[in-house]
Amino acid sequence: MPSFFEFLGVHGRACICAALASFTLAAAACTPRAGFTRPPRPTAGTFDPARVADVDVHALPIIPEISAATRANIRDTFARGRAAGLDAGVFSKLGDCMTENAHFLAPFGDGDFDLASHASLAPIVTRFSKTPARSGKNWSQNSFSTPSLAAAGGFNVAAPLDPTWSNPEWCSNSESPLQCEFRVAHPSVVVLMFGTNDIAATSPADFDYYLRTLVHDSLDAGVVPLLSTFPQRPEDPKKTLLLNRIVIAVAREYQAPVMNLFGALEALPGRGVDLNDTIHLSVPPDGRTDILDDAHLRFGFTMRNLVTLQALNAVVAEFDPAMQQ
Repeated sequence: MPSFFEFLGVHGRACICAALASFTLAAAACTPRAGFTRPPRPTAGTFDPARVADVDVHALPIIPEISAATRANIRDTFARGRAAGLDAGVFSKLGDCMTENAHFLAPFGDGDFDLASHASLAPIVTRFSKTPARSGKNWSQNSFSTPSLAAAGGFNVAAPLDPTWSNPEWCSNSESPLQCEFRVAHPSVVVLMFGTNDIAATSPADFDYYLRTLVHDSLDAGVVPLLSTFPQRPEDPKKTLLLNRIVIAVAREYQAPVMNLFGALEALPGRGVDLNDTIHLSVPPDGRTDILDDAHLRFGFTMRNLVTLQALNAVVAEFDPAMQQ
């Protein structure tokens, strides 16, 4: 089988709007109705580095600050998704090995966790713990414990758009991992983080194009994209900052919420990265990334879990007043 990198830039520029029947969405879903003008469908080769030169990654709040336009977009997208049968109790995960990893969110799926001083997050955990996160085959695991069909070790930002990498057990031959995940999971929100593998595998222009496409297609499908900056790659701090500037710029232009994991990890030892394996975050000695006390939050995966729960809570509160604190 050809390697993943042989397919980069060749496959995967599929538009979920062309497959909206799989989601029972009308073609009109491609026309945004929120209080802003959505950028046109992304075009490869149009990236201008000057567009992100003034983006300050360090100044971005850790938890998404929801502007009026972002709020309107979240609510509009959620409403379209619900009308199409998407599930308000399911979220999906989209990413690389840091997202596929069993230390990311999965430990919260079985109820044996400790929120410590963050007990206010209990409702968001409960919300996404009740519903199976796949339809069919007697699947019973919830959003936390369900492995994503659109996250895998080795994935860069282009991979979820390429049918080559779809799981044949769940996906049709023509479906991209993103399309398959949305069809099978029916999520209302997708947590999206790329960049770690893109440092070596993807040009800034391609990163911008494929990230835009993922966000654009998520919105078309009625799924709220929750973006995230990614951790420092010690091998290339300069490109880490550039790609994270792109993440923030794309989120702003699409009025999508974005959490700043990069910023949340800055004060941790090794910036939250496992210095013996820099494509992964650090893990507490006891392996418990679901204990949110100060000692465990000194490690990257635990901090990512906390920030993701906080960000999910902020986003869900925009369409469910019961979640507002």
